Amino acid sequence: VKRTLISIPKLKKKAWRVFSLWIRNRDNFTCITCGKMGDGSFMHAGHYISRRHNATLFDERNVHAQCMNCNLWGYGNMGVYTQKLLEKYGSKIIDDLVKKSRTIKQFTRTELEEIIKKYETTP
Repeated sequence: VKRTLISIPKLKKKAWRVFSLWIRNRDNFTCITCGKMGDGSFMHAGHYISRRHNATLFDERNVHAQCMNCNLWGYGNMGVYTQKLLEKYGSKIIDDLVKKSRTIKQFTRTELEEIIKKYETTP
């Protein structure tokens, strides 16, 4: 029996779905920047450093529950987001995330499968 492998892009998409739900559960569906609670499509998993940087895409310190208003219409509400990260993680967090985001990262199939396995359970 020949098993077809799921493509890396599809695995990455699944990993993001699982991770995103895990983040929103971890944060009790409460927006890090404005404090509103929500669910469904109203509540996102908002990145501090853009999700286009693979190195910080699945970093728990870089992604927090964020309402659609702050994440999309408020462009991440970055001033407040910065302050909340500093309060939560300390003064080194911004430099750490920026430095990490500047590294090149290509996910392997195994890494993505491990991310899916790790985050399939709620926090």
